[in-house]
Amino acid sequence: MMLKTGLRKKLMGLFLLAAGFLVVQFVGGKSAAAAKVDPNYRITTTKKINLRTKAVNFKNKTAIWNYPYRSNKRAKKTHWLKNYANRSLMVTKQVRLKKGLQYDYIQVANKPSVSGWVYSSYLKQMTMVSLGDSITKGWTGVSYATTPYPQIVANQLYVQDTNLGQNNGKVAGDTALDLTQNVTNTSFKNYDIATVAYGVNDYFHSSLDDVTQTLDEQIKAIKRQNPSLQLFGILPLDCYVTQFGSDQMSIAYDTVGYHDYTLGELCDAEAAVYQSNGVKYLDWRTDDAELVPSAIDTSIFGDGKLHPTQTTYNQIGTDIATFLKQNLK
Repeated sequence: MMLKTGLRKKLMGLFLLAAGFLVVQFVGGKSAAAAKVDPNYRITTTKKINLRTKAVNFKNKTAIWNYPYRSNKRAKKTHWLKNYANRSLMVTKQVRLKKGLQYDYIQVANKPSVSGWVYSSYLKQMTMVSLGDSITKGWTGVSYATTPYPQIVANQLYVQDTNLGQNNGKVAGDTALDLTQNVTNTSFKNYDIATVAYGVNDYFHSSLDDVTQTLDEQIKAIKRQNPSLQLFGILPLDCYVTQFGSDQMSIAYDTVGYHDYTLGELCDAEAAVYQSNGVKYLDWRTDDAELVPSAIDTSIFGDGKLHPTQTTYNQIGTDIATFLKQNLK
């Protein structure tokens, strides 16, 4: 009796093992089925490009593929594009299919493990707007720079830039040169990234209270226009000024100006406004403290004191681009 029971158990075990094998074979065969390939989806041209893009006009089930759709029997969906709708998508390659369709190879910025092919019509190059004064505009003190820093930043980020820098622009002012009117007259819904870089002209002309109040109001106004805008502040760059009653030059960060504060104190005040509004900001005192040396070096400015040369603009642009790469979504 015990022998028959043992035999039944062995037979049952063999049956379950065989059934499991068949299930594995069925599932394995199903997952290994070749993807449908269409000759019209054959890749005809490939080129390398660099673009920072965002997802647009995609549907809920729009996928990222390991090969362009129907171009390869191993093509499969790897991710859903909707999961990265608020992220920068770096395009590094572009292919055209026989049918005429175009696909881009993307990597999610700061998350390179997520990559693959996306139909090009679902992507759009990101746009940036740069608000600021004559340094944003690109004035060297004697002429305009060939490449102002916003253009350098855009080239390094692979985005399109609109430069709204204005000579003599201030935070606390009501002319077309100043922050308030630039915010009023700019449609921030058309942009993905914005930088705000004012302050050195306020150091010469405005009270600290006026600067902080106006900056706070206008940062809030920008955010109301476009809550999804990636907004960044750029604190004023140091410059060389003469002390009261003297011809001796000193750094503005440590020199009390016409309105009883130093440029360094203005930077602290602006930083507090940006921080209270959840806006990340670049502080030259920590991000590139040697850009304007405390030991006077007039060669870095075209006018010897305030407006950068093209060489200095190149470094400014690279520093800002590095900062944005680290902080952009």
